[in-house]
Amino acid sequence: MRKWQRAGAAREARAVQDQRARRDALHLLADGLCAVCRERDDAARRWLGSFTNESNADPGVRARVRAAGGFCPAHTRRLLEDTAATWLLPRVHAEALAGCRALLAAGGGEAALGPCPACEAGDAAEERALEGVLRGLGEPEVRDSVRGGAVCLPHTAALAGRSAPQDGAALVEAASARLAGETGTGTAWLAGPDADVPVRARHQQGLEALLAAEESAQRVAVAERWEADVRRACCPLCLAGHRAARRLLRWAATTTGAGHPTREETALCPRHLHDLDSVGGPKVPALLADNAEAWRDRLARFSRQAATGRAGWRAAAERLPAEGRCRACEEERTASGRQAALLVAALSDPVRVRAYERAHGICLRHALAWDGPLPEPVAGVLAARLAWLEWEVTEALRKQDWHTRHEAKGAEMAVGRRAPTLLDGRVYAGLPAPLGSRGGHGGGVDEDVDAAMDEDVHDAMDAIDGDMDGDTDDSSDGDGEETARRPRWSSARST
Repeated sequence: MRKWQRAGAAREARAVQDQRARRDALHLLADGLCAVCRERDDAARRWLGSFTNESNADPGVRARVRAAGGFCPAHTRRLLEDTAATWLLPRVHAEALAGCRALLAAGGGEAALGPCPACEAGDAAEERALEGVLRGLGEPEVRDSVRGGAVCLPHTAALAGRSAPQDGAALVEAASARLAGETGTGTAWLAGPDADVPVRARHQQGLEALLAAEESAQRVAVAERWEADVRRACCPLCLAGHRAARRLLRWAATTTGAGHPTREETALCPRHLHDLDSVGGPKVPALLADNAEAWRDRLARFSRQAATGRAGWRAAAERLPAEGRCRACEEERTASGRQAALLVAALSDPVRVRAYERAHGICLRHALAWDGPLPEPVAGVLAARLAWLEWEVTEALRKQDWHTRHEAKGAEMAVGRRAPTLLDGRVYAGLPAPLGSRGGHGGGVDEDVDAAMDEDVHDAMDAIDGDMDGDTDDSSDGDGEETARRPRWSSARST
């Protein structure tokens, strides 16, 4: 083939590729905000659907679940909400338990866990969607769609950082202009869509009763507050972190006049921006506007550094998506750390050691994240709870077999919904499992806990449990038989 013919063929191939990139990008952007988030969430949902219906028996898939210590809190919640996946929960927890216990025994930390398999599928789809939009960004229709808000702000920033300098500058300019208007302060565009918000908000509502009780008992001694926390059927460190974040968001959303939060005190990540929206309050629009203004500052810094040349553009592009802080995340980490320090201090008292030995104890995720060896009796209590949980999970799996249908179905059949408090307390926003699924783990709490707790807390948890249980309850057998009487410690109605 002659040189001019080869050049013509190459031009035609590039034109076909450009046309395909334009078509693919426009197809992605056609269905509303945000194309990239939607692709990510759809891929994760499809992966979980395939796992529920087919791939859960695949040895390679099970190995990935085991290496990850189960699923992330959001995707665990999605499995808990899916009535078709109820039977599968004990198997998932068995893999998570095996992976985390092996890692704990080997002295590995939380960082050694693999990625959540559903998140991994979503992240791969997110990357493909970004690349698809990026390839079509040279086309006016695609560029105008992105600049018009068809992609959320975090993904617009990611596209700007990956684009050629001219295209990236145009995206940053359009995003800055949008942030200056009313359309730039909507949570969906500012933080990106979050499919987990409704379920997460329902769990977090239970924290409101705790905060109300906390405010009415501010003069209660630290020791009494500690004892109240460890008596609850949940990880005290997860509870402290989620409670602190909720307290911050509620304070920020409702405080007016003197002492109201400054912009620096209310910088939030996408997850906590959605949680702020769920809390509601007169200050929420102003707080969203503050976070929009913080984004404008970030984009302005990006533009200034990018203007210094190609090296400056590369440095700015790497920094833009990762820049920013979240005050609520900081509150969570600080509160959990302080609760851990208080736990160590309290366990120097033999009386409180005995109280902790009868408690739920910290979750496995916090054990993996612990700095150094777990102290006693924290390690011993965790080992005992995990051994009991392992028996319950194994028993629930055994009783799923057709040949065991004549056997009585006890509280172990609800282990699928109860196990998350011991594996990863973040699943239920640091709170106990729903009442309909409580029982087991082999610990004990004082029998007068019910009488000692505030009635408002009971009412709030009852409402949440009713919402979560819905029309199905895996704590009964196929004939609707009631579960067996629960062990004494777990019959306490706690928050």
